[in-house]
Amino acid sequence: MVTISIRYKMLVIYSLIIILAFTSFSILVLNNYKNTQIKNIEISLFQTANIVADTYKRYMENIVSARIMVKSYGKQASSRILVLNSDREVLIDNLNTYLGKTINNEEVRSSLQGQSKSGLYSLNGREILQISVPIISKNIDEDRIVGAVLISASLDSIHKDIEGLKRNMIKISASALALSLILTIIATNNMTKPLKELSYGVEKIFSGDLGYTVKNEYKGEMGRLIEVFNRMSNRLSNIEKSRKNFINTISHELKTPLTSIKVLIESLSIGENSLEIYKEYLDDVYKEAERMEGLVNNLMKSIKLEDMVLNVKEENLGQILSSTIKPILPYAEKNKVKVIFHSIEETIVKCDKDRLKEALLNLLDNAIKYRDEAKEDSFVSITGIKLQDKILITIEDNGIGIDRKSLPNIFQSGFRILEDNSQNGYNIEGYGIGLALVKNIIDKHNWEIVVKSTPKLGSLFTIVIPLH
Repeated sequence: MVTISIRYKMLVIYSLIIILAFTSFSILVLNNYKNTQIKNIEISLFQTANIVADTYKRYMENIVSARIMVKSYGKQASSRILVLNSDREVLIDNLNTYLGKTINNEEVRSSLQGQSKSGLYSLNGREILQISVPIISKNIDEDRIVGAVLISASLDSIHKDIEGLKRNMIKISASALALSLILTIIATNNMTKPLKELSYGVEKIFSGDLGYTVKNEYKGEMGRLIEVFNRMSNRLSNIEKSRKNFINTISHELKTPLTSIKVLIESLSIGENSLEIYKEYLDDVYKEAERMEGLVNNLMKSIKLEDMVLNVKEENLGQILSSTIKPILPYAEKNKVKVIFHSIEETIVKCDKDRLKEALLNLLDNAIKYRDEAKEDSFVSITGIKLQDKILITIEDNGIGIDRKSLPNIFQSGFRILEDNSQNGYNIEGYGIGLALVKNIIDKHNWEIVVKSTPKLGSLFTIVIPLH
């Protein structure tokens, strides 16, 4: 009787442990999965809303075309999209049921004050995610909010996935409970080691190591439990990989063009150069290739642009500027662009040297690439200016410039390339990934970048570095 009582108690104890462990694990995983998926949908909807806002600004004078575009975006995003004016009146509705009506919810009010906002709501037993972004008309003197984009999306698909995960986790919990009963009756001591390994696997998944598998050296119910656990872990890993796939694809597209390296190599193949010149150029090529490789590897490892981690140290700004200009000179010379460099006095700043060079190279590359071929003398000027409370790095050119309509878009994340613009009889590709990377690097340093540009006159980019 004592033995039966002990076994019964062990059955109850192990049963409770497994039930509680898997219940806690299930709740944590499901909550984390739900929050992650909602965040992904929110990011996607904000991207769509910003695209709709940009589309509406381009087609403000042609409301029919704007409505067609919005309906297309709404179909792609499986969402309701509303475009409202500054009086909160619905101008465009991809489902045509709110046209002419006034909407005055918290998201719309926030957007009309210049702040994007999102919120979760329950409607007829369904959970709805609603986001809103302002439509900002940017002028030289001031920005003006002309309306808002409001997008609503059902979270039914997430709840469906969660229900599927719940059923699987219930099966796993039931299997674990049955296994514990059998193994406790047979040999309580034999359960210690596999349960420890399984518990460690749960902790690994809870810490974010989705896809972690437990080595299965056991037979019977424990072996099957570990097998089910591994299948569940792999499934969770696949779900997470699907979530990251889009962002990893974008990161892959952020590989910086190796134009300067190509030009350095090309310059070596022209004419006869001394051994010292070869060594100097090859050393520059190696350093640039090594730096670019490090950048690409870092981007490929990042889940998103915001994950970029800076290696901040005290650096000599004048030396950074000098070493940045050197590899771009052959490229500029090939394109008949004069590079003017005004150095800065001995100045130490805290920065990530490689990231700052990457940002400057992108700006210089754009200045050369978008030169005005109609002008006999093309130039790009880079200047360092130290003021009392800040340092300014300016990059100025007399290229084709950027029209006012495109200025608000040049720092947007490079999920797409802006439409081609016709200038001086040839097409140029719009600003995209390079400037998005520049903006991200500057923002990570808690600095500021300002751009002024006039078509046919040129552009002026100013990096503002505060002195603390």
